[in-house]
Amino acid sequence: MFSAPFVTGMTVLVLAAMSLAFARRAPAGMKLPMQWGLDRRPTWSAPRGIALAVTPLLAAFTLMPFSLASLWVEPDERLEFRLVLAFVGLAYIAVHALHLYLLSRWLRAQERS
Repeated sequence: MFSAPFVTGMTVLVLAAMSLAFARRAPAGMKLPMQWGLDRRPTWSAPRGIALAVTPLLAAFTLMPFSLASLWVEPDERLEFRLVLAFVGLAYIAVHALHLYLLSRWLRAQERS
């Protein structure tokens, strides 16, 4: 079975790969929405690099302490750490995918107008 730091590392790598793949579609220097209001309009934006780096960095900084802590618990308790980290990692990936989907819709709308 994989270790907790491996699960965390793979989660961060997947998030970074998603961001890098999307970065090719967004023009350099463009501000990308970070949040949308109930009226479906962006409420605030960030520069492209920051907008695409937030989720991978947030995942790294929040998951890494827990994955490292798993190395100091009893071996029979490590499975729980891995399962929780895998679940949270999948949640990060799903939310990042949603954000990138919304960004792609927003970019298409910008190109049309």
